[in-house]
Parts: sequence; structure tokens; C-alpha cells
Amino acid sequence: MAITSKVIEQSRVSPPIGSVPTTSLPLTIFDLAMCLSSPVQWLSFYEFSHSTQEFVETIVPSLKKSLSLALKLFFPFAGNCMCHSPPTLPYILYTDGDTVPFTVAESSANLDHLIMANNYPRPVEDVHPFVPKLAPTRLEGNARVFPLMAFQVTIFPKLGFCVGVTFNHLVADGLTFSQFMKAWASICKNGEDYIMCPPLYDRSFVNDIPNIKSMEPLILRFFGDWTLTQNKEEVEEYPSHENQVDHHKYRFTFVMDGTQIQRLKRWVKNQFHRDDSDQSLYLSTYVVSCALTWVCFFKCFPGDEDQQYNFGFLADKRNLLENPIPNTYFGNFLTGCGVSIKRRDLLAANGIAYAAKAIGEKVWELKTFKDLEPTEVCLDLNESVLSSSMGVAGSPKFGLYEIDFGWGRPKMMDFVHIDYASTPHIISLCDMRDDKYGIQVSLVESRTKLEHFKALLEESLRMC
Repeated sequence: MAITSKVIEQSRVSPPIGSVPTTSLPLTIFDLAMCLSSPVQWLSFYEFSHSTQEFVETIVPSLKKSLSLALKLFFPFAGNCMCHSPPTLPYILYTDGDTVPFTVAESSANLDHLIMANNYPRPVEDVHPFVPKLAPTRLEGNARVFPLMAFQVTIFPKLGFCVGVTFNHLVADGLTFSQFMKAWASICKNGEDYIMCPPLYDRSFVNDIPNIKSMEPLILRFFGDWTLTQNKEEVEEYPSHENQVDHHKYRFTFVMDGTQIQRLKRWVKNQFHRDDSDQSLYLSTYVVSCALTWVCFFKCFPGDEDQQYNFGFLADKRNLLENPIPNTYFGNFLTGCGVSIKRRDLLAANGIAYAAKAIGEKVWELKTFKDLEPTEVCLDLNESVLSSSMGVAGSPKFGLYEIDFGWGRPKMMDFVHIDYASTPHIISLCDMRDDKYGIQVSLVESRTKLEHFKALLEESLRMC
């Protein structure tokens, strides 16, 4: 039977009127470095055994009211990015009454198929109907106005519902987004008296970084062409990467529990003749999961033995500076880096260990190097990551499976923008639903290659 989908309601949600004054928030170099990134798209599926009518009459009002209160705290998400011609840098403007689009839809899709699809590849387009679209850009005077966030809630009658969010990476990173989602869910579950640490909007933390002022000419040069492109009058729709999706691609999601992770770490140490007490190798869950995925994935592709394979990733530097920045800082505070390994080494018998050592050394370098040169941030984010053979979206540290609106934790969640990200291959990482020491990994490719990847993955895990 064909899957049907219909829109039940299209509305807009704002912070409570009069609760937030008109505010302008500068974009820092860490925000501007995300201008080339695809919009972040996130889906979370929940069980809910009631009718569409009951959902619309009782649940939707609660979701909208709590969203309004969450936006009061995280008001830039309801604002817009104002993009003028150089030399003016883009900035976020929130005006009292600004809103976000909120769509309610109904789908006949098989929810069990969507949330139980961890063991086999599934077409990427299966979940695309549940992803909200950002509102079109518009011209206001000499500025191009970019809406920053959109929401869609899709009900699967008598089965469950999906919460979908799309946001512009210019406004915030994954940590800020996860804090916003947890605030929204907690207010919905516990009421408007829920108390949390409000976001920190003070940009002086960034402005106090040494040599920050010397970066302005580089910023203007780097972002000038992008800004001019966005201000052309013929640009009417929000820049979309959806037309880049290959609808013959499939998504494969797998999980590794804490026991499997520990075995993998121990195996890597054994390859270098190190015991469990040896701390000279930095082997986190993130490191070994990335190494395993990187190696197994590129074993599915032919290539020259001397070809360099790159792995790029972003790291939150809030707590890694000499003077740490609070975790509640709103915006982007990421530094990018990458590692490069020849194919013959990456795909050798101990290639996973070799990859883990290389990634671990880079992560350890980020953790121990307390200075942060703004020049390196811009260059790393746009050379190491965007030109990598593989990159990473998300992090298991965000705790996205903790997001409970009052009807239980998600049964399944994932980042959808990896379907058309600018890096040739992107994997997404998040925490594991049923094991706080585990991890969930998703990747996108052809069905044939993903079935090959699955076989290699299972073989590698048995080897460990």
C-alpha cells in the first residue's frame, strides 16, 4: 500500500510577546565558519498509541506552548540572520514577535519499519517527508534575511510521532542545539516552572581570544564572496542541498554497546603491545568508533595504494582553553582538524588500530593545546573538514536520547543532513539509547556498498 502524508496544520510559534526585547547578536568567526555547512536536520521518533484527533487536541498545544517558553530562553533561534554586503558582517537579529514555522502532519508510514531499521540499509528518502523546510529567504532593504529554524511534528496514528527540526548551522553548534531541545522537552514534561541555566550570550569570551582583531581582514575576504552571492536578487529560496540527494542512496545505522567498545579498545592496544594500564594511546569511544567506521567503509571502494585518505572532524573547545568558556555559551565554538593516512596503511590488517592511533593523537592534541588561533579555526574548518574523504556530524556526548517530552525517551533518532552534506562522505554519531557507554553510528551510500560495509563491520567486531 502506498504511503500517504498530509499536512494537518501550519502555524507559527514565537516567544511570549513582550518577553524578549529586540536584540542584535554578532556572529563570531566560529559562527561564520559554518556558512558553507548544510542546514542541520534532526529527527526523533516516539511511541504514542492514540489517535490523530487526540494528538492534535491534547499533545500539539503542549508542544507549542513549551516551545514558545523554550524560545524565550533561546530567542536567536526565532530570529533571522541579516546578511548585508561587505564590509558589514552578518549578524542575528531578533525582533519582538519573530516566529518559527511549526507544521503538523499525518503519515501512513510504518513506524516500526522506521525505528527498527538498525540492522539493514533503508532508502534515505523514507524519512525525508518528516523533515521541516526552512522558510525562504527574503530581501529587506539591502539585506538578505535568512530564517534560522523550522519544526515539523508528524503523527503516525495509534503508533507514535516524530519531532523534526531544521536549523542553520550559522546560529549554533550541536551542544547549543541539544541544550535547547532538552529545555523544550523538559518544559513540556515538567511545566513552565522548570528551572535551567539560561544560555550565555556574552560575546566577550570570544573577543578576548588573543589576536582576534587581526582576523577581521581574513574574515571579510573569506566570507565576502559568500555574502555577495546571498545578496543577489535572484536568490529567492533558502540555499537548499536537497537537490543533491541521490535517491538511490541508502542509510545504515548500527550500534555498539559498551562491552563491544571496550573489546575494540583492548584490541587496538594489543596491536601496539600496550596493556590496559598504558595511557599513551588516547582511545575514547569516539576515537575507536570513527576508526572502525572509516576503515570498514573505504574497504568497500577501489583505490590506489598511495592515495591519501582524509578524516575530518570538529571539536568543542569551550572547556579546552586556558580560560574555559561556560558550556552554556550560545553559538558555535568548534575547531576543526583532520588526519590523513595512505590507503595501504588504512586498509592493512591492523588498519583500524593505525587509524585509531592517528585520530586519538589529534584529539589528544586538541585537549592539551590550550591556545586557539582563530586563523587555524577558519582554515581547518574549510580545508581539513570540507575536503576530507570522510567527516563526522554529531557526538555521543550530546545525550540526545535523553530528550523526553513526557511520553518516554525516543525510540530512534538521527541526523538527516548527512544525506547531502558537502563532505564526500559524512557519518553521524550519537549516544546509544539503551547503553550509556555505547554509541550509534549512521552512514549513507548505495545499498550494495552498505551491505558490503555491514559484512566487514561484523567481521571486524568478531576479530576483536
